[in-house]
Amino acid sequence: MFLGLDFLKNSVPDIQSNPAILSFLTEYTNMGYLSIFLFLFIGTVLTIVVQSSSATMAITLIMCSKGWISFDIAAAMILGENIGTTITANMAALSANISAKRAAFAHFLFNIFGVCWVLILFYPFTKMIATLVTEFSSFGSPYQLAQFIKDTDPAIINQISEMTGKPSDPELAAISNQYQSMQVSVSYALSLFHTVFNIINVLIMGWFVNAYVFIVTRVIKQKNNDDEEFQLKYISGGMLSTSELSLLQVKKEILVYTERTHRMFGMVRDLLHMKEGSEEYSKLYSRIEKYEQISDRMELEIANYLNKVADGRLSYEGKLQITAMLTMVTEIESMGDSCYHLARTMIRKQEAKTQFSDEIVSNIDTIFKLVDDAINNMMQILPQNELDESDLNRTYNKETEINNFRNVLRITNIENVNAKKYEYQAGTFYMDLVEEAEKLADYVVNVVEAIKEKRKISK
Repeated sequence: MFLGLDFLKNSVPDIQSNPAILSFLTEYTNMGYLSIFLFLFIGTVLTIVVQSSSATMAITLIMCSKGWISFDIAAAMILGENIGTTITANMAALSANISAKRAAFAHFLFNIFGVCWVLILFYPFTKMIATLVTEFSSFGSPYQLAQFIKDTDPAIINQISEMTGKPSDPELAAISNQYQSMQVSVSYALSLFHTVFNIINVLIMGWFVNAYVFIVTRVIKQKNNDDEEFQLKYISGGMLSTSELSLLQVKKEILVYTERTHRMFGMVRDLLHMKEGSEEYSKLYSRIEKYEQISDRMELEIANYLNKVADGRLSYEGKLQITAMLTMVTEIESMGDSCYHLARTMIRKQEAKTQFSDEIVSNIDTIFKLVDDAINNMMQILPQNELDESDLNRTYNKETEINNFRNVLRITNIENVNAKKYEYQAGTFYMDLVEEAEKLADYVVNVVEAIKEKRKISK
């Protein structure tokens, strides 16, 4: 996209350095409101082509100072420039996430609505700006320049424009001073027009923020399965900010990654209690598979981004923070793998047509609940700036509780199989689920320890 924009920009004539290219537009300045709309459109297109609203503003000032267009027409071009500068932002947001697209579209709407109300009050508004410049400066009215150039011999205008010093002829010097004064008046008027327009626009549109939110969310809708599509929320397009801001974005992204993995584990818990062989059972397992694929891709994208940040200017402490974050991302991905392995074990159990007793289901549910508590504890710790000993103790205590419960289940499983309370194969699947759940809890502890190391480094 950006290569295309660069090609577009470099393939057109150098308008900024050669504004004379646009001198033919003088033929279209006397059509009343139609000229206003025409030059508004020209200002929009110029801004898109030149890729800079400030450069287009400079072109407008040159055209106006040379008398090619009047102050009113120049003001219309400035309105177009305000629209044009939002188009490039929307083009850049095409490949971004939904929040970026909505922000770019809101920017477009903000300027469009602003231009609409100014067009309704266009002539009174420009006259107000001209009056302010006339009353509070000694340069005269910005409307006088176009008439002055029209009434003055073109040879004299060219002579004045090409002069580098002060003319020796008193009459020519007076004309030169008058001409320069009017040019300054137009420059002030157009700058004031641009500034006042944006200030009033903010003051008016600021009251309608909720309306903007309503419109952009209705136009750019979030997909129902948006959470089940691969996307990074805070890291967009691989573009790097400053090192500190990049690390902050990664921190937020890791939190999103954790929340997604937690939801995946919630699906596994739901799968345990669903009727095997049903359509809902198959759909839920497919969702877990999809989440596992997304988890793998998120790990890769976040890790690649961290590696890019590491290649930039970072302190020793910053590089250690990146190491800790990479560890966290790897362990969270392992949590996702464990969730998938748990679901896969349940599918193998279904395929083997093995049934669990109510006692087995209850015990699996209990260890799943303990693991879920451990994940919730980790998610509470993750966004905190300070890590208390109580947070660590709670994590280690929960891990000890899970390990002890796993050991008890191992012993009772052997006893129950020997007593033929259930089949050996059922006991195998039972222990596979218990062991995988305990392994998932180990990954949670590893994440918390990585958080601990990161906090030490930050201090």
